[in-house]
Amino acid sequence: MHWVLNMAFPSLALPIALLSITLCWLGPVWAQSFDERFSDWPVDLKIQGKLIVANTLSDMATIAPLLDQSRREQSLLLVAPADQQSILVEQYDQLFDQVIPVESLTSASEQAGVEVIAWHVSPYFQTAYHYLDRYRRNFQELLDTGKTLIVVGPNAAWCSKMFLANDELPPSIKPGANFLLDCLLHMPSADSEPASEQAKVLSVLTVYPRSVGILLDSETALKLDGRKIQVAGAGAATFLLAGNTRQPNRVERVVPRSLESRQRVTEWLLDLTEWRRDAIDRTLEEFPSAEPGEPCVDNGKLFIVGGGGLPEGLMESFVQAAGGPRQARLVYVPCSEAEVIEDRPGMLSLWEKMGVAAVDFIHTKDRQRANDDEQFYAPLESATGVWFGGGRQWNFADSYYGTTTHRLMKEVLTRGGAIGGSSAGASVQARYLARATPIENFRIMALGYERGGLGFLSGVAIDQHFTQRRRQKDMTQLVDRYPQLLGIGIDETTALVVEKSLARVVGQGQVYFYDRNLPVCQDRPDYIALQAGQIFDLAERKVVESE
Repeated sequence: MHWVLNMAFPSLALPIALLSITLCWLGPVWAQSFDERFSDWPVDLKIQGKLIVANTLSDMATIAPLLDQSRREQSLLLVAPADQQSILVEQYDQLFDQVIPVESLTSASEQAGVEVIAWHVSPYFQTAYHYLDRYRRNFQELLDTGKTLIVVGPNAAWCSKMFLANDELPPSIKPGANFLLDCLLHMPSADSEPASEQAKVLSVLTVYPRSVGILLDSETALKLDGRKIQVAGAGAATFLLAGNTRQPNRVERVVPRSLESRQRVTEWLLDLTEWRRDAIDRTLEEFPSAEPGEPCVDNGKLFIVGGGGLPEGLMESFVQAAGGPRQARLVYVPCSEAEVIEDRPGMLSLWEKMGVAAVDFIHTKDRQRANDDEQFYAPLESATGVWFGGGRQWNFADSYYGTTTHRLMKEVLTRGGAIGGSSAGASVQARYLARATPIENFRIMALGYERGGLGFLSGVAIDQHFTQRRRQKDMTQLVDRYPQLLGIGIDETTALVVEKSLARVVGQGQVYFYDRNLPVCQDRPDYIALQAGQIFDLAERKVVESE
């Protein structure tokens, strides 16, 4: 066909030849589909400062466990009615080095020299809603500079995205300051019926399903520090998400931390971003799909390492798959919760010692930057290989899911390049993201984060450090819940190298394949274990050969 066109239109010969070469290099444009959406993940993942809210507190010493005990030498600007100031100054004097009382906050300049502002709200402020916008601007500036805001009184609920303006049914909803990101904070009286208050909040959440409901008990303070929530005082905080036809209501309580009794961290610490993600996820199509995509890499190769060090020669194979040292253009993606990585990653030095001509790294916690900043994601536009570091895989989802950066990562494979990663950098290569809880990492299925994989390989769930951390029962639980997925557990210093649908085992340990298309017998393992040199067809779900 090309020969015929060249004979008929000689002037098109060179462009057609170049097009043919380009298409051979690119392969099918559908090789790596990109249907992940930027809107499926929150943009503001945390606040920069600390927020403490409560309705009624008899003694401000209640909040002491929520303060940084190593920084008592801070000044506090106390904004409170005159008839409350003397007792509040006395209470706050036990917590802060200096307390500066004023009756109202008239300008942002008043907060410039303080680390903390405490606003004790009179009940009449509920009817003075138009005054709140001035406070919102000043308080937002405080939080944006990393300082602490304490709001106590009936209007503390105003700190959330929306709040109940009355106790009627149906309740009247008003917009708040959204310091408590995407939340509806409700603080019922001590004598109210908990079940009816829950029902009231859930009725609102059914109308605003992408919001998180919070019921805060009397004599209880709640702190949001970045994205983590704790409480202190006599009660607890109840967190709610509205159910739907697929999922029930989600209801969990966070209690004060006890130093005397044994508690799981998840009893006293909550990650708000995880809950916000779960709220969004409930409004989307079912995931994982009953018929997930076929686990096949049409172009390029995947290098999926179980952590604990690389198998001998694996990095050399990765560089070769990315075009060889002279042609490879490699990008390293660290897995870090830090806003900025100060030191140059050691991976770049390793690649340079191997003779790789072009190396770079990218890192951000700003999703908007990952989506819009051309200078940030420019290294990926010509990359032939990308390597993901180890850490906690939810960081990758937070930073890149559905962004332009994510799309460009997938295009590296479309061009026939290589994608690799170890530990967290292994799990994130699947479309389903296993073990992505931001608090602890004991749960293999993390509500809100299951959809967060970067999706270079569909139809699978990948776990790492597998036998070393005794994670076999976790994978059994996952594939029992999602039998449509092929479960893959990878030992340390062991890797899968995937080309097309064939996955070759490399390294010292084993790789375990959990296939619920096969019968499960009580007297034998519910997995197939392969070692170095053996090959598994991911699409056909069978061992095909050994080297």
